[in-house]
Amino acid sequence: MRLLAVALGLLALAACAKKEPPPPSEPASPSVVSAQPPPIASAPTPEPSASTALAPEVPVEEDFEDEASLQVNAQTLDDQLDALEKEIKAN
Repeated sequence: MRLLAVALGLLALAACAKKEPPPPSEPASPSVVSAQPPPIASAPTPEPSASTALAPEVPVEEDFEDEASLQVNAQTLDDQLDALEKEIKAN
């Protein structure tokens, strides 16, 4: 059993040995090498379509912060929490 474990360990070590990459080949002639890299073309910015321009805006948390800070305070916290729990149970 030990022999098998040692053999597997040696095989794993041999398989993971770092191999040197081959040296890069030299170009065929110096005239073929360009001095500057080719320019990178960027994708054009898409125009907004009519369907996205007319799409309704989805409300987010920040839209309700001001209203909530006026309605919920230390005195009304328990009442507001009870109302929310009742609403959740109803659905």
